[in-house]
Amino acid sequence: MIPIMPARIALALAAGLALVVLSSSPAVARSERTVSHPIARVWPTAVRFLAVDERLAIIDKDAEAGYVVFELSSKGKSFRGSLELVTITDDDGRDAVRLVIVIDGRPIYTESGLLDRLLDKLYREYGDPAPAPAPTKPPAKPRKPAS
Repeated sequence: MIPIMPARIALALAAGLALVVLSSSPAVARSERTVSHPIARVWPTAVRFLAVDERLAIIDKDAEAGYVVFELSSKGKSFRGSLELVTITDDDGRDAVRLVIVIDGRPIYTESGLLDRLLDKLYREYGDPAPAPAPTKPPAKPRKPAS
């Protein structure tokens, strides 16, 4: 007969196994949003938002490459983060920017909150995106003359 393991020991083993699995590789959060405004508007607003509105220390930035590296301080600890701005065309054919943010060691809601506040700022400053361009009609097919 096989002895039955007491419930407390089984629970402790399961918790220990879960701890090993969860701590074996650090989770990397990554949040992104798309805004249908041209990069020429989004870039300066994003940098100003991080430095002035959020009071984050800007470590490095490159407008041409489309990134900002910053440092977030919370409860005496510092966390490095990055904001990447990628020029794209949205589903309606407008110039748009994909904003991708990563903050090492912080939960995803920290990144999402920053992006949501940045989008609010863009809306307050520029309003709704420009209307989508009118669809272009394909050229008419030439008709064959009647014989």
